[in-house]
Amino acid sequence: MTVQDTAPLPALPDRARPLRWGFFAVRALLVLVLLALAALLPSGRGAPDRFRYREGDIARDRVVAPYDFRVEKDEATLHREQAQAAAAVAPVFMVDTRVSSDMLGRFALFQEKALAVVLSPAVRPGDRADRVRALGVPLSEESADALAAPGRARRALRELGTWLNDVYVAGVVAEKRGDALQGYRSVNLQEGESEAPRPAGLLYDRREALALIARRAQSAFPDDPSGTKLVTELAAPFVQPNVVFNQYETAWRRVQAQGVVPATVGFVKKDELIVDANQKITHDQLLRLRSLHAVDAARRDQSQYLYPPLARMLLMLLFIAAFASYLRMELPAVFGDNAMLALFTLLTLVVLGFAELLVGVLGFSEFAVPLAVAPLVTASLLEKRPALVFTLMLTVVVSAVSELRPSFVPVAVMGGVTAVYSVARLRHRWHFAVASFVIALANLFAILAWDLARQPTAELLVRDAAWGAVNAFLAVSLAFLLLPVVETLFRLTSDITLLELSDLNRKLLKRLQIAASGTYHHSMVVGSLAEAAAEAIGANSLLTRVSAYYHDIGKLTMPWYFAENEPASSRSRHDNLAPSMSALIVKRHISEGLDLARRERLPRAVRMAIPEHHGTMVMAFFYHKALELDPAARREDFSYPGPRPRSRETAILMLADGVEGASRALATPTPSRIRGLVTRIIEERVQQGQLDDCGLTLQELAKVREAFIPVLTAIFHVRAPYPADPTKKKADADLRRESP
Repeated sequence: MTVQDTAPLPALPDRARPLRWGFFAVRALLVLVLLALAALLPSGRGAPDRFRYREGDIARDRVVAPYDFRVEKDEATLHREQAQAAAAVAPVFMVDTRVSSDMLGRFALFQEKALAVVLSPAVRPGDRADRVRALGVPLSEESADALAAPGRARRALRELGTWLNDVYVAGVVAEKRGDALQGYRSVNLQEGESEAPRPAGLLYDRREALALIARRAQSAFPDDPSGTKLVTELAAPFVQPNVVFNQYETAWRRVQAQGVVPATVGFVKKDELIVDANQKITHDQLLRLRSLHAVDAARRDQSQYLYPPLARMLLMLLFIAAFASYLRMELPAVFGDNAMLALFTLLTLVVLGFAELLVGVLGFSEFAVPLAVAPLVTASLLEKRPALVFTLMLTVVVSAVSELRPSFVPVAVMGGVTAVYSVARLRHRWHFAVASFVIALANLFAILAWDLARQPTAELLVRDAAWGAVNAFLAVSLAFLLLPVVETLFRLTSDITLLELSDLNRKLLKRLQIAASGTYHHSMVVGSLAEAAAEAIGANSLLTRVSAYYHDIGKLTMPWYFAENEPASSRSRHDNLAPSMSALIVKRHISEGLDLARRERLPRAVRMAIPEHHGTMVMAFFYHKALELDPAARREDFSYPGPRPRSRETAILMLADGVEGASRALATPTPSRIRGLVTRIIEERVQQGQLDDCGLTLQELAKVREAFIPVLTAIFHVRAPYPADPTKKKADADLRRESP
């Protein structure tokens, strides 16, 4: 192998291009974002809206049971019945025999000791009260003195023992007014291994037991108040609850009672009609619809959780492929711009997100989904073609991925297409209000066309029409908020921004008017010519006019080196310069204009007009002058750096700039000469290949020519001279005679 064989060969055009990893990584990321969103959206909304209905709503579709299922009660009813079943279970109490045995034993011991003190002959009568009070039972002095009497003591202690036994046999609870017992007529009383119901009225709480003993004491000692008081004070320490609430047993029985309550209220057989279309939904029908949805969710297996996300991802992938193919074939410039693709991705995410929020989360009608926000933003920033195709494809993918009802499609298409044309000539912010009204009207007609075919009720028509109006309002509001964000993020330009730039009182244009008045006037005339031509072929006339205003701002740095700013009586500054230096100065206004446009933050669409309006044309005057001095002069040194016009708007600007400059040299600008001049300029640009990349057709060039001619004719029309004043003519003659 020779050295020459190993030498690398130069890369040919369209061959061995370096792979742009970052460029394709961004595209892959956009695709992954859309696929992830499609996979993460919840599924299950493809069935009718049976689980989103409320009682009294109008059913949109006929629903028939696909299989047998039981009708479940609604949660409120089931909870109420379970609470009633739990409340019907009597509380369970447990007899604690240790308490009664202990209290009665203590009383018997006290009784024995007290009688021993009272009846003992060794204890003096005056000391008996003190000895009794020392036995540990709290007694007042009066009761202690009453107990010191042997006869009263025997009787009181004997009767009290009997009464205490009766009270404990009946049962003493801590409190009858608490939640455990209040409101119940009977309780279940457990005593050892046995259990029996006991009327709640037969149980005593401590207060009732002491009151019972006090009443019996009054009956036993009717004429002895001291005896009654003695018995009452003696009973207090020995009356304690011996029946306690069994909380755990009661709770368990009530849970069991709740479990017995049936959770269903009926049975629906396969192919049984649940609700008919356009029928008001009753409570029973709503229960059946919700039960069917619950059964559907329970019957899902692993494949039903796996397949829907895969299906949605496949649908999204088909949408991406179809739209990308359209852009690649019809709008390659858009297809090659990642910022534009990111814009379409963002709008898709916004519409899908609102579809999920409004329909899936809030349960609103699908007519409320503001799909028109996508065509509103797209048409405001781009032309109508991609906006229309994007609207149609987005409608299909949102309907399929979000599993919306078929009625969404015609309404979304009508609203989206109307939105595209409602902002075709966006010139003021109040045009958004007009767009909102027009979109709402289109939605209304589409909804009526869909609903009337199904013989709806008046209530349904009014409700759907209201959702259509909400749709239009949401779409326009979102578009109004998104436009500034999108313009900043993706370096795009809307008509609103162009209108702000067309204000002639802006600082940059004021500066151009003062420092380079000839250039300013030239820009205004070019703007009028370009706007008329753009309107004639359907291009963006506003962008064309604004681009014309700023296309020569680079001349601000050295305005006196350009013919339109030179005084008529003075010589051109280029007369004293070499042709190559003159060419450098003239070409410099391109780079200076771009720098100034970046500092002023002019949109990219306007900045591109600065280099493209000259394309790669040759500065013929300086080039021919250089050839006279040096026949070897290079043509490239006297050519503008380009690029050639890459859009219809900048191509029109190139033609308008050339026509306006050449028309100044016409001695007598008659309509025929103007037509010939315009035709010659356009033919020259075509022959030079300057219009090869802009997409203008011959038919459109003919329309551009016909649009230029009346504007130039109006600018250069010749006014007939007024008749001369005879007196003024005589005075002028006298003045000439008197002059030396």
